[in-house]
Amino acid sequence: MNSAETKKDDAAKCKLARFGNKKVVKYSDEYHHQRLKNNESVKNSRLKAKQKQKETESRMNKLADENHTLNERLDSLMKELQVLQSLYKELGQDLPVEAVKALEQINLY
Repeated sequence: MNSAETKKDDAAKCKLARFGNKKVVKYSDEYHHQRLKNNESVKNSRLKAKQKQKETESRMNKLADENHTLNERLDSLMKELQVLQSLYKELGQDLPVEAVKALEQINLY
């Protein structure tokens, strides 16, 4: 067996790792360097995902608060509308035509 065959056998015994399209001998300096780069990339990716999740939750909470405020305002306006309608009924008057049209547009009359 000559030295070229020995090197081939040694290379065949070494395990290879893939980094993209590149194959690297496992546990070599280059492999270690690529692992460090990959670990840093994974760490950054996870931090970015966590940040995006926090931003989404924050936006969701803000929209939920806004929705709650709008629903309270809607309830208040509906009560006010009922009071005004009952006042018109007590006075024996019809609602103004513009008011009837507006209420019909939002299916409240």
